[in-house]
Amino acid sequence: MKDPKTSDCTRREHLQSMGFLGAAGFGMAGCMQLPNGNSSSGNKHRGETLYSPPEGAPAPGAMYPRVERLESSSGGNETLLATFEYYPSMSGGSEPYFPIYRSTNGGQTWSKFSEIHDQSGKDWGLRYQPTLYELPEETGPWPAGTVLAAGNAIPILDDPEDVADGEIGELGDTSIDLYASTDHGESWEYVSTVVTGGPAYPHAGNSPVWEPELHLDADGNLVCYFADERQADDDEYNQLVGLKASSDGGQTWGEEEFVAAVPNGTDRPGMPGVVELPNGTYMAVYELVGSDNVNGEVRVKTSPDGRDWGDPTDLGQQVVTDDGRRFINGPSITWTPRGGPNGTILVSGKQLVDGNRNLADGNGEVLLATTNLDGSGSWTPVEAPLSFETESELDGRIFVGWTTPILPSANGKRLLQMTSTAMNEELCEIRYAERPLKLNEL
Repeated sequence: MKDPKTSDCTRREHLQSMGFLGAAGFGMAGCMQLPNGNSSSGNKHRGETLYSPPEGAPAPGAMYPRVERLESSSGGNETLLATFEYYPSMSGGSEPYFPIYRSTNGGQTWSKFSEIHDQSGKDWGLRYQPTLYELPEETGPWPAGTVLAAGNAIPILDDPEDVADGEIGELGDTSIDLYASTDHGESWEYVSTVVTGGPAYPHAGNSPVWEPELHLDADGNLVCYFADERQADDDEYNQLVGLKASSDGGQTWGEEEFVAAVPNGTDRPGMPGVVELPNGTYMAVYELVGSDNVNGEVRVKTSPDGRDWGDPTDLGQQVVTDDGRRFINGPSITWTPRGGPNGTILVSGKQLVDGNRNLADGNGEVLLATTNLDGSGSWTPVEAPLSFETESELDGRIFVGWTTPILPSANGKRLLQMTSTAMNEELCEIRYAERPLKLNEL
């Protein structure tokens, strides 16, 4: 580990080199920091704390939350599950795992419920980028209501005695592994490995895989979308968004297909999220990191079935307002039946900037919304449930806002949002807010 007293720029570069995907964009184009700009941040709705790491936990403590509503549990659609990267389990050579938290009142309150431990036989530990998905129908051996989880298993290569408290050792290969729970998240079993990659460092020559997202396609196949750095040598892709599909509930997987890919050796589509829309089409959201003119921008593209996303070099639509405000990095997407005859698509992100990449009014306080089911046209800012200080307001703390999942209530009248927020100079905690969804602006 480098001396923590090194410059903030060096510190950020080093933390990214320790296996944190350069999805925030700043490590990919040098140590770049957004200019300070105006933000309407008053932290009006700071929300509640889901989890705070203990003193001495490895930085960043907690990040990358995901949340899923359960339609088939005994508590009905008021039961939610959440998970996140849990850094206390990563110190001293211990085997990391994903914690599961549960809410039985639609996200108003939460409690620790279970843990997902590495059962693959590799004994690497489940380290980064967990995601959750409840099966809406019988799929392979799994009945409807089975909860699936996927995440990145990565080993620590150091001797545990050589890893000091509060530090994470050198990391090995990446493996996106699938788990299943038939008791609504209380216990978990290993299903399969979806895809494997090289060491968990976002630099040329390492070829890792990252950031799984699960969904069923129109034919009932289980699809795992992910970010892939393995194609760089042959096809000049820095990173791309790909998918693998399974016709047997995730027990076996087919060949990789591309969703978004730019063969220029620089641009990095990543952090995919997928939602099914009421007209039967699917929409993917992702970030595009790399070139200065696109660094971090959030884009959406559609598919008729969740499998065929058209020409991978067609990057779809940018999520941007009519006055040029746009999210950069860490997007999440959802759909609510409210707001128009076709409902409303909502996108969240890490920071909101203007056309000059200065922080824009509404940063840390708004979502962007559209009623156009193809994502075309301008997007409208709407009030977010959760307000938080973002990276550039906090002197470049890159792990703040690293995923900002949004989940409507069953009737669409309320909205839950989660993210990682700054607890102190080193650690992030997971906070959430569940509030009425105001779509009067649309």
